Amino acid sequence: MITNTAEVAYLALRLPVGTRVVYHGTDAASHGEWTVQPCACRRCAGAAWLGRPARRYELYTADGRPGPLVHVRHTSVTPVPGEEELNEANCAIPTKYAAVHLRKELRRTFPSVKFTVRTGQGKHRQKISVSWTGGPGRTQVSAVVAPLLAQFGPGSRRKPRRISVTVAGRVHSGMPLVEAITLDRN
Repeated sequence: MITNTAEVAYLALRLPVGTRVVYHGTDAASHGEWTVQPCACRRCAGAAWLGRPARRYELYTADGRPGPLVHVRHTSVTPVPGEEELNEANCAIPTKYAAVHLRKELRRTFPSVKFTVRTGQGKHRQKISVSWTGGPGRTQVSAVVAPLLAQFGPGSRRKPRRISVTVAGRVHSGMPLVEAITLDRN
């Protein structure tokens, strides 16, 4: 049983209005895909007037018409992940796509400098080498390169920053598989 109102608020309000869900509750005739919004029945509306967080959902069709059920528990619905979420959750960005992303970032940050960005071969294929002539120093380039290897901040561990890169018209999102990046200023 949940007694903490913050927990209740999280559980009930974690899904924004219009989120696609699969209903798998006790009413077997209503099982399937719906959209949700916070419940507006008399009981839930009265609780909202008293300042209590929403605890239940109403089911709606995809086109916004009311569904058969109101006052649905948060445990009776499961959100349907979108294509972008699936791509981000299940995708590790290959080193060659991370190199494409790095090339674009370096061009955007230092437009007048020509960079050569290459991926390693064989057992070093998760490494990227960056070389350039003139222009910025190693420290400036490192500031652009570092997020592909790790992000640091309060309570964070060494892990790469999620990136999105478009290759051949398809957007790839996720964590880059980069083991090391070498910088060589000629």
